[in-house]
Amino acid sequence: MSQSFWNLNAQQYFEAPGLVVTVFHDFYPEGKQGGVTLIQHGERVAACGDVRLEPTPGQWRPLPKVGERQIEADSVYVPAHFVEADIHYTVRVSPEGESLRVAVDLASPLPLEWEGKIGFNLEFYPGALFGKTFTLGQTARIFPRQANGPVRCSDEGSRCPLPLATGTVLTIAPEDPLHHLVIKSLSGDLLLYDGRNTEANGWFVAREIIRAGATEGGVAWRITPNSVPGWQRDPVICISQVGYHPDQVKQAILELDPRAETFTEAALQRICPSGNYETVVLARPTLWGRWLYHRYAVFDFTDIRDPGMYVVRYGDQASPPFAIHPEIYQHDVWQPTLETYFPVQMCHMEVRDGTRVWHGACHLDDALQAPAPHIHFDGYHQYDATDTFYAPGTHIPHLDIGGWHDAGDYDLAAGSQARTTHTLCLIRELFGVGTDQTTVKQDERLVLLHTPDGTPDIVGQVAHGALNLLSGYRATAEMPHPHSFHGIIAGTLRQYVHLGDASTMTDNRIYEADLPPDQIRCDAEGHIFTGKNDDRWAFTNHDSALEYQVAAALAASSRVLRGYEDDLAGECLRTAIQIWDYEQTHAPVEQRAAYVPRGVEAQAIVAAAELLLTTGEERYRAHLLAAQPILEKVAYWVGGTIARALPAIHNDAFTAQFRAVLDAASTEFAAELASNPFGIRWHPHVWGVGWQIQGYAVELYQIWCAFPNLIDREIILRVVNYVLGCHPASNVSLTSGVGAHSVTTAYGVNRAEGSYIPGGMVSGASLVRPDFPELKAPWPYLWQQTEYVMSGAADYIFCVLAADKMLNS
Repeated sequence: MSQSFWNLNAQQYFEAPGLVVTVFHDFYPEGKQGGVTLIQHGERVAACGDVRLEPTPGQWRPLPKVGERQIEADSVYVPAHFVEADIHYTVRVSPEGESLRVAVDLASPLPLEWEGKIGFNLEFYPGALFGKTFTLGQTARIFPRQANGPVRCSDEGSRCPLPLATGTVLTIAPEDPLHHLVIKSLSGDLLLYDGRNTEANGWFVAREIIRAGATEGGVAWRITPNSVPGWQRDPVICISQVGYHPDQVKQAILELDPRAETFTEAALQRICPSGNYETVVLARPTLWGRWLYHRYAVFDFTDIRDPGMYVVRYGDQASPPFAIHPEIYQHDVWQPTLETYFPVQMCHMEVRDGTRVWHGACHLDDALQAPAPHIHFDGYHQYDATDTFYAPGTHIPHLDIGGWHDAGDYDLAAGSQARTTHTLCLIRELFGVGTDQTTVKQDERLVLLHTPDGTPDIVGQVAHGALNLLSGYRATAEMPHPHSFHGIIAGTLRQYVHLGDASTMTDNRIYEADLPPDQIRCDAEGHIFTGKNDDRWAFTNHDSALEYQVAAALAASSRVLRGYEDDLAGECLRTAIQIWDYEQTHAPVEQRAAYVPRGVEAQAIVAAAELLLTTGEERYRAHLLAAQPILEKVAYWVGGTIARALPAIHNDAFTAQFRAVLDAASTEFAAELASNPFGIRWHPHVWGVGWQIQGYAVELYQIWCAFPNLIDREIILRVVNYVLGCHPASNVSLTSGVGAHSVTTAYGVNRAEGSYIPGGMVSGASLVRPDFPELKAPWPYLWQQTEYVMSGAADYIFCVLAADKMLNS
């Protein structure tokens, strides 16, 4: 064919039938999004085409500084600079018939010390290739499901990959027309690596070493992806995997190929006990239009109210079964998150479920004072001062208690712990959750799943969060102003990437510098000390916004714990008041770091509201009334808290102004929701938006309780639908084990097993720039799509219970 096979479109990427090639539109190669990227027949199969220093680079490895994309005739080129090697180069992509020519031009030959070390890489998504064949040189094999080597050990003892094959022409999946791809090097030899041999999240990598002395055409490849004539992506029927309440709007969003020109009728069918399907709605969907890469249509079946199990059919596609029923949100929806996911994530505890041990009691040696100053690779920051009495590298007592492993790793970030604890308190107070399926024995460091202990599970989880939040204040109790710590995290990258039982991350013995590494001692209280230094680090700086956030969580916790753990409730309230008294009489301190909140004014409002609701004291009410001038500035972030506190504030002028602020913002917000077919705010940066939209739903529900005529409940219900499957890229439920089809291979602490934790909630589809929504499932190693986080899980419980209460109260 002629070069017209490829079209360079207005967004500066190449299109051909069934094919898309972007050129440095994305900026996140650490997460396999960046460089030259190939989307073949609706699936992103290759990415991160760029110059790299290593054959299989992982996270935190050196990256080039990428310049601005340029267009020259029908070619696209991007200049870049690799600072570590001080090389300037350009990646150029040009059409050649049905192929694309990818070339690397260097401004000058490689420095002598970098010859033979620098190459051009293109990475291939393993999930698309397992069991498929490749041929390179004299080697013909199948892409293995697991990493099988080969590797060698460097002089420093680290693993170095060896190529699976070498040659000039790489042929991938010739037996599969949807994934068939040929790469021919015009400049040297190709080497094929399995990146999983050195990085758990690695992809297969084609690499060519840049020739010594080369400048223009230092690397030149001809890439020929197969194109199936007339191919169109199958429609995706985006629905809630759980189902719908009879009284809510019920719509299936149909995600269609952008080239779809004809639209058939969609059907809603009831599943009969006999096994037959009864069609109850047959109608042509309403075309919504194009959004991002796909076209969308809406199939509305709101009028159907009869309880039962249903499917939606469109063309030859059918949705998984879902229910229409008044109790749709009451069974097996939020419960797995509270009864399994939260207990499994509990740090400093052994967690058992019958014969299964999720993990042993872990991190009992928490924690050492972090070095000062120090910027941690995961974003934690210890400033010049420690803000404690503890010298760097020495043990800080009281930190081996409470908290949840925050995400797909094991750290305890105070901001996340506070937000999660606070949301759990709201769940208890607003919805009266009192289920009891878990035993928590803090004195034995033991958690037993599916074993009632007489205390509501939500109370036990609030207590566990509060214990962690209090630990910093206990550790600094002798200081003039005790304070929270930013968090606790592994100090070395090797420990940080630990996968497996959390109790094996450290030896659970307190490090003591005076002891030899192989010696231990015990004190009178039973603490075990060792000379082996593997303890995690505590980042201990004081930050006023964080202090207010923790104060709010502790004040709310004191209400929830009262009557169950009165001593702990009293300590929570005393500490919250102590925080307030100090921060209100001192200039605010800002020491930014990962997971530390911004916006000290907004955080102070939340703290004042929770302390007012807890104590009824006038000084907190006065602070809120004095905040009237900044309501417009902070309403988006704290509107729910203010709405919940309005009865305690008890001021008509304040209420009127607050409502006016909400009214003023409603038009712009409504327009934003109408800008996409799912009716939610969709502004992903790196991660999917699932957690973000739940965040605003939590605020909106509290506002709805105060002003039910101001907030359309469907805004909140659409968020729940999104999380349960009505979202772009697929229709999988974002909560593991919830619904007929859910994320069951997730970026949790058990991701190495390709498994999941019931009730864990992921962020969902990310944006492969400029316009391709993506959710790769099953695949556990794209954290921006399938990572679990605690605050998202808490918000999920809240949103589901809010939906149930709005529809059934």
